[in-house]
Amino acid sequence: MSVTDLQDRLLEVKTEIAEKCAQDSAFRSQLLADPNATVESEYGLEAGTLAALKLTPVVEEPGSIVLPIPPDMSEMELTDDQLDQVAGGSIWIGPCGPLGPIIPRLPRIPIPIPGGRIPRPW
Repeated sequence: MSVTDLQDRLLEVKTEIAEKCAQDSAFRSQLLADPNATVESEYGLEAGTLAALKLTPVVEEPGSIVLPIPPDMSEMELTDDQLDQVAGGSIWIGPCGPLGPIIPRLPRIPIPIPGGRIPRPW
């Protein structure tokens, strides 16, 4: 499982972990002491699976609000896998494209221009 997959999965279970902390004080203490090992143990992951990630539990105090700020995307580069996911292509469908024989060519219609000259259609 890649680091990106782990991050996505942890975002999915973040609420579940927070709810368990609210109900189980032993789990909460373990999570605050060693978040990576606690999450690995809770979800049956091998020890060290989350070593590439830094899990930082933050205790919200009454009267305070935690504002998670995402990383600065202007200096980040996409991995090859991420580029493959967003890469696309286009196809031009016109008189010379795949449907060219089906679509008849429209006649050229001269459009008058100021000054009285009418351009030739060729």
